[in-house]
Amino acid sequence: MNSDAAIALAALAETETALLSGVELPASSGGAPPPPPVDAAPDGAAARLGRAPQALADEPVYDAEAAADIQGNIVPGFNKDHQHFLFLRFGGMDGAREWVGWLAPRITAMDEVLDFRREFRALRLRLGVREPGLSAIWTAVAFSFPAIGALAGEADARAFGEQSFRQGLAERSTYLGDPTDPEHRGHRANWVVGGPDNEADALVIVAADDPKDLDAMVDEVLDHASAHGITLLFGQRGDTLPENLQGHEHFGFKDGISQPGVRGRRATSPDDHLTPRFLDAEDPHAELFAKPGQPLVWPGQFLLGEPRQHHQDPTIPAPPASAFPDWAGRGSYLVCRRLHQDVVGFWELATAAAAAMGTTPVRLASMLVGRWPSGAPLMRSPDADDAALAGDEFANNHFLFDDETRPSALIDLPGYPGDTHPPATEDLLGQVCPFAAHIRKVNSRDSGTDFGAPADTFLRLMLRRGIPYGEPIAGIADPSPELETAERGLLFAAYMASIEDQFEFVTRRWANSPVQPNVGGVDPIIGQRDVRGDRRRTVDLPAADGSTTTIELQEDLVTPTGGGYFFAPPISALRGALAGG
Repeated sequence: MNSDAAIALAALAETETALLSGVELPASSGGAPPPPPVDAAPDGAAARLGRAPQALADEPVYDAEAAADIQGNIVPGFNKDHQHFLFLRFGGMDGAREWVGWLAPRITAMDEVLDFRREFRALRLRLGVREPGLSAIWTAVAFSFPAIGALAGEADARAFGEQSFRQGLAERSTYLGDPTDPEHRGHRANWVVGGPDNEADALVIVAADDPKDLDAMVDEVLDHASAHGITLLFGQRGDTLPENLQGHEHFGFKDGISQPGVRGRRATSPDDHLTPRFLDAEDPHAELFAKPGQPLVWPGQFLLGEPRQHHQDPTIPAPPASAFPDWAGRGSYLVCRRLHQDVVGFWELATAAAAAMGTTPVRLASMLVGRWPSGAPLMRSPDADDAALAGDEFANNHFLFDDETRPSALIDLPGYPGDTHPPATEDLLGQVCPFAAHIRKVNSRDSGTDFGAPADTFLRLMLRRGIPYGEPIAGIADPSPELETAERGLLFAAYMASIEDQFEFVTRRWANSPVQPNVGGVDPIIGQRDVRGDRRRTVDLPAADGSTTTIELQEDLVTPTGGGYFFAPPISALRGALAGG
């Protein structure tokens, strides 16, 4: 690693995020009932008017039975610091069905995760700490297409209309732009799991706050699996990065900031939304966003059989999907990719390109991502990182690309000073956040795309549940040669209702394309192009004088090394159709 890259990597240890503190959430989000609303907010801040928004009339209401049937890693997501991904291969099917029945009561449901996360979030905002001291152990499971055929019967498996799921990730690999050279480590034949000869039947995800609790649950799952003739093909531990880099991926950037909100509520209360809502009812965007920058998406984009997103009007539902067996409703497709990250290569690229463009390596790297290492978006802080903006969850995702940021009116949040950060201005020409920046390639927000109106982008959103794996090098001064070459990356996991229309669409049509959804090059982080083994790609970056510099990416910064396409069933199916019931 060259000295400039080493300096940039070591400096990431100083990345800070100034968390909000002393903020009280309303009772529906886990806090105490709020005091009477304030009448006005500071100049430039988001007004806090105090009247909570209501769900749209057509939004689904989940009673206790339904809330206990949806896997909690789908909605609202585990988001634990320590996770273990277990890729399993079945032996005899009688033993496999018995094991599925044993696992069923140990799968964590949506209602349990919702209750925990709301209490956790309320404490974190009130205390201003990352870890308020609550802990839990959660488990999720999903199955491959062949496994469902073996467990529930071929007729049920054929009822799934998703062709990509039927084929599996290995078969779709070249379609996604993965390496075609059999000697490349990213070629499907070389994957550690999920290749043509080592496809997993089941993926179990165990998550915990305490590593010891995680290990104990993993041992229990594997012991019972072994007793039923099931073998572990591959296991991968994932952990959040330490100290200031908690919640960051290995390149050193805060991850998971931009997640869609899921429409719907529990039957317990009119305000018990699946995704807490913070926009005041009088705000013109209250029907579209849960909080500033977090769009509300109909649950059928993630859960089979639920109302889907309309391609033109986000406030009305489209009919539910129907191409799946009867027992699969409220389940979700799960895409898992084990992605190796070349951290040294990323920062060597950033330092070389920065020198050529007359800027700093951190700024150059941030242009590739679209955010600063702290998570602060370039659109609202174009010249320097901003720890306070990064830590303000009501501001750090509140921006558009083609239009300027307008203040949002929030419900009353005692202790929240309001969004006083500089607003984003319109960036129609990609001079602030480059068109090829990762966050702009995969979510064009208000920009029109090759598919038309911005509302179509809502159809492509996924619920991302990934976590880093491997020993970090970001923030380490003078890393050893062994640490430089150590295996590290991201366990990408995302839930969706259509692998083809969501994950594969975003990957193939946008991230891998130099001209879609806008011109400017491929996604420099996850974009792939393979033309008879030639994997060179280009990215256009704006210079301070208004000119454009084209950077050539000769090596892959992110390489697929395993994974699979799976289906995460409703918990009732684990006790019934998939357990021989």
